Amino acid sequence: MTIQQQDVMSGGVPLRRILESGAHFFSYPYFPQDGWGEGADGPRAWQRKALYPNSPFSPYATADGGVPPPIPFLRLNGIDSQSCYECHTSIGATVQPDLAAATPPGPATRTQPAIGGAAGIGNNAFINSQFPNPLTQLIRNPPHVFGTGYTQALANEITGLLLGQQAHLADLARYTPDKAVTLPLSAKNLSFGWLGALYDSMSQTVVYDYGRLTGVAQDLVVRPFQWKGIASSVRHFAAAATQFHFSMEAVEVVGENNDNDGDGVINELSYGNIGALTSFVALTRPPVVETPADQTGKARLARGAAIFAGTATDAGLPAGSAMCASCHVPVQTLDRPVVTIEWGTVLDHPDRVGSDAGIALPSRDAGRGAEARRRTVAAPTLVNPLPGTDHLPVVRETRARLAKAAAGAGDAIRQGAPDAAVAALYARAVADADTVAVGGLEINLNTLASRASPSMPWRGLDGGKPDDTTNPPPAYARARLPHDTPDGPLAVPLLSDLRLHDMGPCLADIAPQGTDVAAIAVPPQQFLTRPLWGVADSWPYLHDGRALDLVQAIRFHGGTRPDGLAAEFPYQCAGSEADPVINAFYALSHDDQQALIAYLSSLRLPPLPGAVVPF
Repeated sequence: MTIQQQDVMSGGVPLRRILESGAHFFSYPYFPQDGWGEGADGPRAWQRKALYPNSPFSPYATADGGVPPPIPFLRLNGIDSQSCYECHTSIGATVQPDLAAATPPGPATRTQPAIGGAAGIGNNAFINSQFPNPLTQLIRNPPHVFGTGYTQALANEITGLLLGQQAHLADLARYTPDKAVTLPLSAKNLSFGWLGALYDSMSQTVVYDYGRLTGVAQDLVVRPFQWKGIASSVRHFAAAATQFHFSMEAVEVVGENNDNDGDGVINELSYGNIGALTSFVALTRPPVVETPADQTGKARLARGAAIFAGTATDAGLPAGSAMCASCHVPVQTLDRPVVTIEWGTVLDHPDRVGSDAGIALPSRDAGRGAEARRRTVAAPTLVNPLPGTDHLPVVRETRARLAKAAAGAGDAIRQGAPDAAVAALYARAVADADTVAVGGLEINLNTLASRASPSMPWRGLDGGKPDDTTNPPPAYARARLPHDTPDGPLAVPLLSDLRLHDMGPCLADIAPQGTDVAAIAVPPQQFLTRPLWGVADSWPYLHDGRALDLVQAIRFHGGTRPDGLAAEFPYQCAGSEADPVINAFYALSHDDQQALIAYLSSLRLPPLPGAVVPF
C-alpha cells in the first residue's frame, strides 16, 4: 500500500491509512521484483564473493568460463533478511492465567509474536564494512521498537534545550571577546557537563571547548536510537536500515531514478513509503508494567523498585547513591506530547522537501543507461552518515526557532539581564512549535490527532475532528501512556537518561561506530543508556545478546566480581562508570537481589489485545 508524500503534506491522507501503509512496509517480505538485494556489481558484491568462495554460483567456480553474479545474500554486513518483522517480533513469555492459578503454577510459554518486538540471538545483525578481514566487527541484537515516538520526542526536546544553551554561551562569548567563558549544560534535570567558548576578535568566530562535555557528542545532538546512540531520527534510521538489511534503497537515500545497488530497479522506496514506515514505528504502543496480584509479590516488587532507585535505606546501599536510577532514570517529562515525522528531503538538499509525483515505484531501469547507475552510497551501513550536523532535521528546526530569539537575547545580555532570564528566553524559543524549517507530520502521542503543518487544523485518526472516536485505533497503537490532558506535559517511564556512558572493557566494541553525521563516531567503550521499559521480554540482553538473563546483564555492566562467582561468571568487568552500582548489587542479600530482578521482570512488552499462546 503506497502513499505519496505530497498527498500527506496537503492533508489528503488520514493517519490511519498512513499507519496501515507503514505496517505493510514493516511486516511485508521484500522480493527481488521490489528491489530487494544487489546486482552483480553492487556496493557489497566483493563481500558476497568472499562469503561464497566455493559455491557453484561463485565467480571462482564457473563451468563455461562466464562469470555469474554472486549470491545476493550476505549476512555479515547486511543484506540479511527480507522484512523488519523477521527481527522485531519476540515479546517474551508468560504463564497463562489458568496455569498461573494451578498448584504449583504451570510453566511459562512463548507469548504470541507481535510486530515491534525484540529478537533472539540468531537474528543478531553484523555491521562490518571490512568483512572478511576481520570476520566480524560490530554485533548487534535487534531491540524492540515499542514506544519509539515517545523516545524521539524526548530526545528532540533535550537536543533543543542544549542547542539553546549553546546559543546563549555564544552570545556571552561575543560580548566578552577574547575571554573564555563556560556554561553548565543541563536539560530535564540531566547534566551534560560544561561547554566552553571564546570569541576570537581577529577571526570574528566563536571557538568552542568540548573537553568537559559528558554524555553527548560535540554537536549536542541526543541520538536515542540503537545501542550506541547513533541515530537522532526514526526516519533517518529507517531509511538507512532498509538499505543495509534488504538493499531496498529509498529515494531520499540514493536519489530519484538512481540504481545505486545495480539490481535493475530504481525508486525502490518512495518518500511516502519511508514516511509511512516511520509513522508506524513511532506510534507502536508503549511497554507496560505488570503488577503481581498477590500481596507478597507486590511487596517484593516494591522492594526491588526501592533498591533500583537507591531509596531502600536498610539494604546497605552506598550513601547518596541513586543506584540503577542514576542512569536508568525512571521517568522523564515530555513537555509537548507530539512527535514529528519529518518530511523526506531531496538527496544532498536538506532544505528541499521531496515529492513522489511522477515517480514510478518501483521501476525497472532497462534502457536508461549510465544515467541510472550513479554510486551515491558506496558502502551502505546501519546508519548512513549525512555530511554535517546542519543536515539533521532536529538541528535545522531548532536553529530556525533560535534565530527568532537571537536579537532579543542579544539585547538582554547588553542590558545586563541575569543569565537565567536569557536562558529562559532561549528555552521558550526552542519550544516554539509553530516555527519550522522543513517541518513534518505532527502526531499527538496521546490522542493520535495529526496535522501536516502548524497552519492546518488537527485531524482525527480517520481525517475527521480530533475527538471523533467512532473507530478505535489499530491494536498496535491502541494503548497510550496515561495522561491528564491531551496536550499537556506527559510522564514517560522510559528508564533511561538518553546519555552516553563509558561501560568499560567487558562491553567495549573493537571499533568505534559511526553515527548519522560523518564526522561523529561513538568510541568503543561508550554506549547509550538503553531504555529499560519492556526489558523483561527483551532477552537476550546487551548490545550483542551475550547475556541470557537479567543477572548476567547486570554483572556485565562492571564492578569487581566476587571470587565465589568465578565458575558461573568467569569475567572481571571492572572499569565501567557503573562499577559502584554493580559492586553494591554484589553486596546485596540474595533476597534483595531477587527483589530487584522481580522489579525488572515487571517491565513488560505489550501483547496484542486478545493474543493467545500459538500452540
